[in-house]
Amino acid sequence: MRVKLHRIAFSAICAATAGCAQQTIHPTSPDASTPLGSMQTATGAMDFSLPADLSLAGGRASTLIGQQLPTEQLVAIDPERIYTLPELIDIAQRTKPATRAAWLRAREAALAVNVVEASYLPQLSANVLAGYETVSRPEQAIPELGIGTGRLTATGYQVIPNLAVEWLLFDFGARDAAMEVAEQAAIVGNIAFHGAHQRVIFEVSEAYFQYSAARAETRIDRERVEDARTLLSVAEGRLREGLAIRAEVAQARQIEARAQFDLTRAESREQSTQAALMHAMGLSPATDMQVAELSDRRLPEEVPMPLEELIETSLAQRPDIQAALARVRATRSEVDLVAASSRPKIAAVAEVGRAIGGVSLRDSRFGGSASMNRTLDEAIAGVVFTMPLFDGGLRQTQERQARIQAEAAHQDLLEIRNLAAQEIVEAYTLLHSSLAAYTASGPLLEAGRETYETALGLYENGLATLAEVSQSKIGLNDVRLLREQAFADTFAAATALAFATGRLTNRDVPTQL
Repeated sequence: MRVKLHRIAFSAICAATAGCAQQTIHPTSPDASTPLGSMQTATGAMDFSLPADLSLAGGRASTLIGQQLPTEQLVAIDPERIYTLPELIDIAQRTKPATRAAWLRAREAALAVNVVEASYLPQLSANVLAGYETVSRPEQAIPELGIGTGRLTATGYQVIPNLAVEWLLFDFGARDAAMEVAEQAAIVGNIAFHGAHQRVIFEVSEAYFQYSAARAETRIDRERVEDARTLLSVAEGRLREGLAIRAEVAQARQIEARAQFDLTRAESREQSTQAALMHAMGLSPATDMQVAELSDRRLPEEVPMPLEELIETSLAQRPDIQAALARVRATRSEVDLVAASSRPKIAAVAEVGRAIGGVSLRDSRFGGSASMNRTLDEAIAGVVFTMPLFDGGLRQTQERQARIQAEAAHQDLLEIRNLAAQEIVEAYTLLHSSLAAYTASGPLLEAGRETYETALGLYENGLATLAEVSQSKIGLNDVRLLREQAFADTFAAATALAFATGRLTNRDVPTQL
């Protein structure tokens, strides 16, 4: 119940900082974004969330990934359509090679479980042994019969077809350990598949928010150019009326040139962030695509969930931590697997077949030969007991290696947990600072707007200099840029926090942040 309350609190901050209009694209064919067993949101988006312990989620991990190979999809981009953030994420999940590669690796790991399962069943084989043999030996003389020494030569062939079955009955835990290793590897593959989708959602969202901030900067700088041209027009009018000097007109032209320069830089940054967004989606940077603006919504003043509780409830949901935990379990099972190799094995064996052959005999003492053919049916059944005795210390060395690997995997898990906690702290702090910056920019914006309007009115009446008007306008634009950047940074920080806590699980989440 405590965890559910924390999730509700986190959802509250997510909903309070939302702003993008939502439209959905529904895939029409199986792809890397549709794993078997994944949940769906109310809008139909695949949800790539993970339970606290995937090994306890019910069912084998090897069945959590769809059986059908995902098809590569070429998404047709409509240049007239305005795409929302959920649609951008959906396109990225269907087109990026990273999601497809993760799906294939997860399927390969799942199939490895089937390989181990086969070792529990009897192994049936059909065999044919065929050969030709010649044996020759010297024969002694028989003086009583007047026969001297010679050689007896036997020449023959044999074909033995048979049907053999072998069933390993007891191996004292070797197959069980191998099965656990394979199951944990399948879990790691499944987690990596979900984690790949979560990372795609994060990368596209982050690029989208940066692109939104760049577009806001371009818009503000474009308005600044228009203001500079208006200011130049006023200065030229005052000069014609004899109310200004040429220096003021020159200064106004300088302000216009600087505004045009800043606009050029802003447009370059907008193009760069747009290319980064296309790259995050797996599309060509030259893709002609319209992207919806980031809606203006009122943001909360602080994050409601305490940091300590957020860390406590989030670590178990992160894909990298779950994958590291599965690797720890796998390495421990590998220790058991190596230890089982030094124990005996008991197998039931059976064989049924027929021996078909012929033999030709020739004795040089008699100068003649004889031959015979034979066909024999044979069947055998029994139990084979195998006990390894000496291998030069190989198994002991392998067991030490396995124990070292298990300890290293445990230390890796601890390190990943520490890094994950640090990432949550950094994202949480960034969200706090972004919210604070956005909140503080409100009064600054009002003061800057009032200062500029006052200075402009005084200048038109000859009571202020052009430099004063220019300075107030620059200050106003700087505050506007800070506010727009803080607004986009807040969404980006909230997305980073959701990703760090393992909650960025479907394409609708960024629009609910």
